[in-house]
Amino acid sequence: MASKTNNKSLDTKKEAVVFLLDQFICDYIRNEWLQVNEPVLPQAQELGVHRHIIKKIIEDRPYRVPISTLAIICFYKKIALSDFFKLIEAKYGSRINDDFILKTKKDA
Repeated sequence: MASKTNNKSLDTKKEAVVFLLDQFICDYIRNEWLQVNEPVLPQAQELGVHRHIIKKIIEDRPYRVPISTLAIICFYKKIALSDFFKLIEAKYGSRINDDFILKTKKDA
């Protein structure tokens, strides 16, 4: 008979790794392409994404923008995805590395 395993994950905080590059991407979009104090819906429509994506980027908390979403945003900004990453490198180049932060997920 198999023994029961102790499920400690219910008792500990859940953490997610957020790479600093993810933060740089959100920072760039927020600072260069969005107006934080303006309504979200028109900005979301302008970038071709759902308003919740824009809210997550504006919140200034670590958020992993999926590459597919980033590609849509770049399409609507009329910029190649590769050129977007060149902009990121130009702005944050000396700070880009493999570092990450641990983000505690809120319990549901």
